[in-house]
Amino acid sequence: MSLDEMKDLQLVGKYIQPETREVNGVLMTKIMSDNWDKIWNFQAKPDDLLIASYAKSGTTWTQEIVDMIQNDGDVQKCQRANTFDRHPFIEWTLPPPLNSGLDLASKMPSPRTLKTHLPAQLLP
Repeated sequence: MSLDEMKDLQLVGKYIQPETREVNGVLMTKIMSDNWDKIWNFQAKPDDLLIASYAKSGTTWTQEIVDMIQNDGDVQKCQRANTFDRHPFIEWTLPPPLNSGLDLASKMPSPRTLKTHLPAQLLP
């Protein structure tokens, strides 16, 4: 690969930065802020387990470890679906026909394991 081809691989200026809005002093994507009432009104159940963490801090690893504990180390059970479907990300709002995290969570039987990066003051 030539040097010019390598320079062309840089991501600078070649990605889309989502529009953001502030909700109670916290910056989030516009699509999440547009659906904030739905997120805020989410009803947790007494037996829900919430994995709450900072972004890029090992959340997916934690989800997999929790799933292994909950399924007694049965790898087959842990491979039943992708991580997003097993542990919905409650504040993720995706465009149709994709399911949002709240849609997935509402369809799950108890006990549910959910995930969030929301700060404590914004947890529903």
